[in-house]
Amino acid sequence: MLDGVRDDRDAVADRVDWVAKWRVVEGYQRRYSLTDASAKLRAIDLQYHDLRPTHSLAQRVGLRTLNSDEDVREAVHNPPRTTRAYFRGQCVARFPEQIVAANWDSVVFDLGEGPLQRVPMIDPLRGTHALTSELLETSATASELLDGLDR
Repeated sequence: MLDGVRDDRDAVADRVDWVAKWRVVEGYQRRYSLTDASAKLRAIDLQYHDLRPTHSLAQRVGLRTLNSDEDVREAVHNPPRTTRAYFRGQCVARFPEQIVAANWDSVVFDLGEGPLQRVPMIDPLRGTHALTSELLETSATASELLDGLDR
């Protein structure tokens, strides 16, 4: 796959999302002679990720489907246990009132006093079920969880 990205992007455009998106944006830009700052180009960039089947450009470019709709619905409530998604998902499920932000590489808590508390998750394999389930199960509050992480 990496060789394809390096050597022949067209060969992997059906499996690599950013390559497919790049082709759509670049093609639209060339076809209509748009600059990088064009509002129309930015709109295409956003529309590419519109999840509605009737609006999504991503669904029109021939990307392979890697997961069934059922698998996706399941993953919304049960993230993979072997990546940081497990820890992030459990934090959001257990402490939704204290979470002010959650993204790929961090969760940010507001405990109601003091500064916001950011939990960095740079390593995708550090938030797994095996590494964090005991701490999550024994932490009744977000504060207890953060205290446990400091140990």
